[in-house]
Amino acid sequence: MSRNYRAQAGLAVHGPGPWRNRGPLTPAPSGRRWWARVIDAIFVLFCTGMLIGIALALTGINIVSLDAATGVALASYPLMALVFGALYGCTVSPGQVLCGVVTLKHSGRRVGFWRGTTRYLAVAFFPITAVLLIWTFFDAPTMDLDSIDVYDRRAPPVW
Repeated sequence: MSRNYRAQAGLAVHGPGPWRNRGPLTPAPSGRRWWARVIDAIFVLFCTGMLIGIALALTGINIVSLDAATGVALASYPLMALVFGALYGCTVSPGQVLCGVVTLKHSGRRVGFWRGTTRYLAVAFFPITAVLLIWTFFDAPTMDLDSIDVYDRRAPPVW
């Protein structure tokens, strides 16, 4: 029997889930899982706001230029989503600690850096993507179904 048999067998054979600290873990209630995500979102927004506030305060006292503060403001939200996604994937995020849950694969291992960061980035940018899609739909002057043609910009040959 392979060492990975327990992960391959699933819940039907070996009980509730992965084993940690010499005991099986049971699935967390749905409410605690959602509250962990909400708390993580609050942490992401709070840390983003703090970075933007510090950058604007430093701009106000002429330590940093307005362009640098704008760069910080634009980069802080994706950066915080990456940081908290890495915490989610590799260790535990603050929301998970406060709610007493942990996200693991069925084998009992952590989710991993790439899965955690892509999950948090996808969740972080979904509202922005939805707003841009709706904005594009309503901002379109007409909804014509004219075909789009591509033309050659060079002068036509002279015969």
